[in-house]
Amino acid sequence: MTRAVLGFVAAAIAVLTFEQAMWEALHLLASPAMALPAPYPMDPVIPFGLPRVANYCLLCGIGGAVFGLASPWLRGPLWLWGLVLGVIVAAAGLILVSGVRHFLPGARWIPLKYYTEIMTIVLTYGLPMSGALASPQTWLRSLLVDGAWGLGFGLILSWLGVRRARR
Repeated sequence: MTRAVLGFVAAAIAVLTFEQAMWEALHLLASPAMALPAPYPMDPVIPFGLPRVANYCLLCGIGGAVFGLASPWLRGPLWLWGLVLGVIVAAAGLILVSGVRHFLPGARWIPLKYYTEIMTIVLTYGLPMSGALASPQTWLRSLLVDGAWGLGFGLILSWLGVRRARR
């Protein structure tokens, strides 16, 4: 249970530090293709009405708790596993969001059962590459932000001493 709590905490701290630092760097870069809005977005998001950054902390924290529980079975440095997790999160998020926007245009909140159907369609028939979400700049931006989160998460998790001998 301690690993799960520390994984949640490490993931939330990584959102507030590493991810938002990369977000700020891309915001300051102000390139039309790579720019993001200001970091620490406070606009409420569906379904809970939490500020966007708190929603990121919650969602990443849940994934971090699962990762924390799995950490004793992972070989190699946790920062590397965290980076891999960040890249997987970026790719899965872009594929899922692209699928939702392509198959259900205008949708803001989609029930979970539709996500699995959309992922099945996307994985079976391929990702629709017609929208801006599939642009190379969007992929790069997402990989940078989520990769920074994953790297920070792995570093913080190892600093907290989460990986111990299996019991």
